[in-house]
Amino acid sequence: MRKKNVLLLLILVAFSGSGCSFRDQRSTMYVEPRTGSPVVYVHPMQNTYQEATVGVLAFQVPENVAPAYGMRVAALFKDVLLGKRAFPTVRQLTPTYGDLDEALARGKEAKVDLVLAGRVNYALAATEMGGGRVSVSMRLLNVHSGNTVWYIEQAIEQPMDYPESGMWARLVDSFGIPEVRPSTGAPVVPNMLAKIAVDMAEVMAGARMVSRN
Repeated sequence: MRKKNVLLLLILVAFSGSGCSFRDQRSTMYVEPRTGSPVVYVHPMQNTYQEATVGVLAFQVPENVAPAYGMRVAALFKDVLLGKRAFPTVRQLTPTYGDLDEALARGKEAKVDLVLAGRVNYALAATEMGGGRVSVSMRLLNVHSGNTVWYIEQAIEQPMDYPESGMWARLVDSFGIPEVRPSTGAPVVPNMLAKIAVDMAEVMAGARMVSRN
């Protein structure tokens, strides 16, 4: 568990410092996110890809996010897959793609066995009261056959922490006593993306369950 926490911390520090536009300095992690488990739609019947080479394409991102940030998400997934030893060789591929046929073509050009085509479905930055949300889906495609080896989706959301509106809260406000809230934590969206990357990597590495923390 300690090794996993250290890996998450290192990934988060590197990803947050990359200048990703998902970062929200006002966000706070004292509003505990609700971690959704990975939903696996397609998986191999037998683990025959232990020696496969994987190419990670730039993730597709929502229209209001610059495509360049898809490269940063791809770099995150590449590092996590290597850190979790899901595959012996994982490379980041720079070309973008439009559909799965193009993703396969990019994989063939790079001479890898599997190509990871991912998408950030949505990424909503949090406010001081929470409300951050992230959803990611990814396909791992066999470049030689064109078949989908893994198809996984995962979403994480952070509930809203609305101010107290009861009698005691109104009484405190009447005396002008400022509310003392915990210090601002790490940016929520990069943290959620790192958590999703770790969970998906663990699933592809053979884990039957992932941590809910």
